[in-house]
Amino acid sequence: MTPEDLRNILALAAVEETDEGGVLLSSEVREEASRAAGAPLPGRPGRDREERFLAERARDLLDRLASRYPGRADWLDPAKPAHLSHHPGWIALLLLVAGVFGFLTNELGPEKRINILSFPLLGILAWSLLVYCRDAVLLLGRFRSRLVESGLAFLERRRGASEAPAGSAESVLEASRALFERRWRRRSAPVAWARLKSLLHVAAFVLAASAVGGMYVKGLANEYKAVWESTFITESGQLLPVLRFVLGPAVSISGGELPSVGELEAIRGATAEGENAARWIHWYALTIGLFVLLPRAVLAVLWRVRAATAASRFGYRETAPKYYGRLLATSFGSSRRVVVVPYQISPDAAARSALARRLEDEFSAAVEVEWRPTVPFGEEESAALDPVPEDAEVILLFSFSATPERETHLALHRTLSGAAPNPVRWVLLDAAAFDRKSQALADAAERRAARESAWRKLFAEEPVALLVQPESEVPATR
Repeated sequence: MTPEDLRNILALAAVEETDEGGVLLSSEVREEASRAAGAPLPGRPGRDREERFLAERARDLLDRLASRYPGRADWLDPAKPAHLSHHPGWIALLLLVAGVFGFLTNELGPEKRINILSFPLLGILAWSLLVYCRDAVLLLGRFRSRLVESGLAFLERRRGASEAPAGSAESVLEASRALFERRWRRRSAPVAWARLKSLLHVAAFVLAASAVGGMYVKGLANEYKAVWESTFITESGQLLPVLRFVLGPAVSISGGELPSVGELEAIRGATAEGENAARWIHWYALTIGLFVLLPRAVLAVLWRVRAATAASRFGYRETAPKYYGRLLATSFGSSRRVVVVPYQISPDAAARSALARRLEDEFSAAVEVEWRPTVPFGEEESAALDPVPEDAEVILLFSFSATPERETHLALHRTLSGAAPNPVRWVLLDAAAFDRKSQALADAAERRAARESAWRKLFAEEPVALLVQPESEVPATR
């Protein structure tokens, strides 16, 4: 998948996880997008087919959202580049600046004289050497992308928080954006960092190449003389080893020879006549090619390979395993039929949607839920059950807040197990109200764990699985 596909999939996941009430995307719209992307999927579609399905579905739904909320959901635009390093405008601008700067830095010297010790290209060589050492450490070790991640976090803080009313489309969009950017920052920073490093090496390549090119352009129209002077190197004999070290490989390749000590002495000083600078320009151009252009090209390729490797290990499903598991599971083949019988509670539409998703997580398949009338208190042993299809599962729904009792909850389970064509093998507990009431308490987790243990103890001797919605973060003990 492309980085844009990954970004789109994560963005849609943040929206769908946040938009449980269907404020932004109704269930009908989501199902329509799934069908358009290829649902129902075959029994064993393979990872490539699953990823194509996720990417096509994400593009469809994000495009709808971006057009429905123009100006407020630009981050959802599926055509938006995933990184600045994917933006052709920014790339072209950076390379143009590098090319112009490289050309302009090539002032060969005042009055058409080149001091062979103060070439701008010497600075390029020195800086490149430092960069190579740093990149060797990064490439051979575990490079860090904290700078990119910190920069993205700073941009998020600069946007500020939304003051939209809770439950509105704006507040859901803001919450979705915050969730997406937190995940995207953590997952994409290594990819963005590697791509940025590659792009900077390309820019350095362009800068050095334009400096060399500009040097030849200026040399065609003017005759430059090569001289030298230095505060620290006071004798020509001291200069020769320096030139051997810097220009030796280029001189060997060109087949020439470095000037002797006497020849260097003849071009020493600001008042010296100097010599034609052509060979010095050739030597420096070859040196730049050997020690700047070639290494920069290699490093640009290596960092692109590192970016591709990091992208292949993106691990987007790890950000929300239940969401992706449920989405893919509900896109396979036919749905599973269930009959839900509530006891003393009447869940609203939002609660029913959340409970249905909990069943999809459990069954790893889409569920077709039939909601039966609520069984009132006192009819636990006389509750009637209208005919249930043979292939349907009967599921009891209790309020998690209620104190579990043998005379009511267990009695109703046994009554319905005798009336249904199949034993009642699942009991669903709605804990949303319990969590809302106890969330501000210091011992909320302990209270929830104790209540869950009480429910499990009640059904310990029954062949039944307890499903709690939402699930507890602290496992209960029996």
